[in-house]
Amino acid sequence: MAGRRIRFTAVLVAVVFSLTGFSHGGHGSHGGKSSSGGSSGGGCSSSKKRSSYHSTSDNNNNSNGSGSGKSTPSPTKSARPPAHAQVVSCAGPGSPKAVLTVTSDVDTARTVDVPVTFEGASGVVDRTSVRVTLKARETQTVTAAMVHEDKAAETRTCVVGRID
Repeated sequence: MAGRRIRFTAVLVAVVFSLTGFSHGGHGSHGGKSSSGGSSGGGCSSSKKRSSYHSTSDNNNNSNGSGSGKSTPSPTKSARPPAHAQVVSCAGPGSPKAVLTVTSDVDTARTVDVPVTFEGASGVVDRTSVRVTLKARETQTVTAAMVHEDKAAETRTCVVGRID
């Protein structure tokens, strides 16, 4: 009677492993525990099943850092830029500067660098950055002077970059 129970249990375990996508062949990097407490080297048998079968404990026990199945942290409020800017007027012939409005998007005073790219018909003509100190939710009008003033006549558009 005990022999039948052992065989039944072994068959049941094999069926459960085959239905959940786990194999005993050392594929994958989950490092599941064997009955003796060591790592069995088992893992998911196909990448499709691997991507759909991950629990939090699988991600935390993945000690070799192979990467598949790890969760990506969600963005936090600090990932948002502290300010935004708009071009009021762009550089051009006789005017080697751009006029910008810069608005704080945070509830504290901040000093930010606003990158500006001056573009012409054949691409980037010049780049500069202007440093602005803003109070909470304040808007200021600032001037961003070109580094190479002699290229003002080539400028067609001014583009504000990401403010950090």
